[in-house]
Amino acid sequence: MRAMTGVLLAGLIMIVQVTVVNRLALPGGGAPDLVLLGVVMFALARGAVPGAVVGFAVGLVTDVLPPAAHVMGQYALVFCLVGFTVGRAAERAPGASALTVIVAVMLAPLLSAGVGGLLGDPRVDWRGLLGLWPSLVMYNLAVSALIFWVVSRCSRERHRRESVPTGAYPVRRRV
Repeated sequence: MRAMTGVLLAGLIMIVQVTVVNRLALPGGGAPDLVLLGVVMFALARGAVPGAVVGFAVGLVTDVLPPAAHVMGQYALVFCLVGFTVGRAAERAPGASALTVIVAVMLAPLLSAGVGGLLGDPRVDWRGLLGLWPSLVMYNLAVSALIFWVVSRCSRERHRRESVPTGAYPVRRRV
C-alpha cells in the first residue's frame, strides 16, 4: 500500500511540474523543481538506497517527459546521486535533515548542469545558469519548507506508531 501511494504521489508531482509549474512566468526566470524536492524528501524519509532507486526511476521518467530537450539519462543520474547522498546524510546525522535539504536544494541545479556538461549537452551555459541559480534556489527553498513540514509530520506519526512495541501491555493471567 505504501509503495502504491508513493508511486501515485510521484506521478502527481510530475504531472503538476510539467503542466503547471513549468508554465509559470515567475520573476527571475526560475521555477521550483518539485520532482527534485520529492526525491530529496523521499530520501530523507527512507534512506540512501531507496532514495537512489526512486531518484533513478523518477529521473528516467522525467527524462522522457516533455519538454525533453536535454541529454537522455541526465535527470536519472542527477536524481539518483541526489537521492543517495541525501539519504546517506540523513542516515549519518538524523538531526540535520533541514540543513541537508538546504544544501541539496542549493547544489542540485549545479550538479544537473555539471552532468549535462559532462554528457555533452550543448545547451549548458554556465553564465546563464549562475544568473538563474539564485532564483532557482529561492523557489526551491520556499517550496521545500512546506514539503519538509509534511514529511516531518508523517515521519513523526510513523515513529510514534512504531515506538509502541507489540506486546507492550502485559496480559493479566488468572492465578
